[in-house]
Amino acid sequence: MDIEFLTFGEIILCMIISFFILIFLKAFMLFRKLSRECEYPIKVFNSMVKDFYLMFPKEVIMFRGNIYKRGMLIKVTTLHKKIYEGEFVGFNGKDMICIITKTAIVTNNIKNIKDIILISNKQ
Repeated sequence: MDIEFLTFGEIILCMIISFFILIFLKAFMLFRKLSRECEYPIKVFNSMVKDFYLMFPKEVIMFRGNIYKRGMLIKVTTLHKKIYEGEFVGFNGKDMICIITKTAIVTNNIKNIKDIILISNKQ
């Protein structure tokens, strides 16, 4: 009975393939997480704020007859009675909005929002 062993090159190739699979799964989980209400601590994601502007490229959203534009300070009340006050970042066209509060970057599905109130038109 012969036992065949993997060569060193095959082991390295398996490690590289598993690394790329891991990166793909992490990215998939991040985008899946963005489809729900999420709070990202501003201290951790401060360097990634520009990326949130890219992930939420639409600058204008209409909610219950009112128009909100990027940069406006808004107060968002969710169906779960959570209240977020911060700057409106954008809308991604897939029913997700993003705002930046003093402590976190918040993404939420528009269907889970009860009310949006304009605090200040910062533009």
